[in-house]
Amino acid sequence: MKRAMFSCAAAAALLLAIPFSAHAEPQVTEIDDSIPWEVTSSGDEVGEVSTWRRAIPGADVKQFRGEVILNEPALNILLTIDTPEDLHKWVYFCRDSAAVPPEYSYMEYKGVWPVAARYVTIKSKSWIENDVIYISSRNIDDIGPEHDNMVKIREFSNLFEITPLSEDMTKVRFTTFVDLAGRLPSWLANAVSSRAPYVTLSGMRDLLEEGDRDFSDATPDDLSSVAKDKEGLKALLAKIDELDDSDPLDPNDD
Repeated sequence: MKRAMFSCAAAAALLLAIPFSAHAEPQVTEIDDSIPWEVTSSGDEVGEVSTWRRAIPGADVKQFRGEVILNEPALNILLTIDTPEDLHKWVYFCRDSAAVPPEYSYMEYKGVWPVAARYVTIKSKSWIENDVIYISSRNIDDIGPEHDNMVKIREFSNLFEITPLSEDMTKVRFTTFVDLAGRLPSWLANAVSSRAPYVTLSGMRDLLEEGDRDFSDATPDDLSSVAKDKEGLKALLAKIDELDDSDPLDPNDD
């Protein structure tokens, strides 16, 4: 009896000594970047989307990547990415999206029978390196709405790379790894990895071309707190006029 009481007391003391984090740590998959990419579509002109995917060991959905050159200023693209309420207008299979104060974004994805709808809340950060603007987003498990009739995405990792090529031309690349939680039919997993980058970047392109949003008076100060280095962004955009405005898709145009 004394031994049992001692064991319980020791266990209780051990539990009290363990530091608990205020936020649950989301799953993070380590990806070997030497794994080769498979080309799934190739765009040869401005506005045409190129896509890639690659199998990650143990993952149902292949990691995917998309790239497009748009006849749009970099700031217009950044503001589009930085508007959570509009994500459902251009992100693949996204049916609803919203801002979650103070610095998060929430997205719901359509279900395809027999697979249930998915949802995720993400947190983003940005930085500038070698004149490229990076926006990294990851899922946060204990922030945002919770649902009993949908499945929470287990892991969401996305990286946008925004490269200003001239005042009105920008290269957009994004790379995504996602664990949708639960087994998926192979046809659906393949559809996600092959269609998601194409539909997402085409959706962004079409939304910007429609011109429903007026960017004429926009400045970097209109960006959210995700854009930490607004002064650095202003400096980058200020020197865009000095950048070479040759055709970025023509190897003979120097």
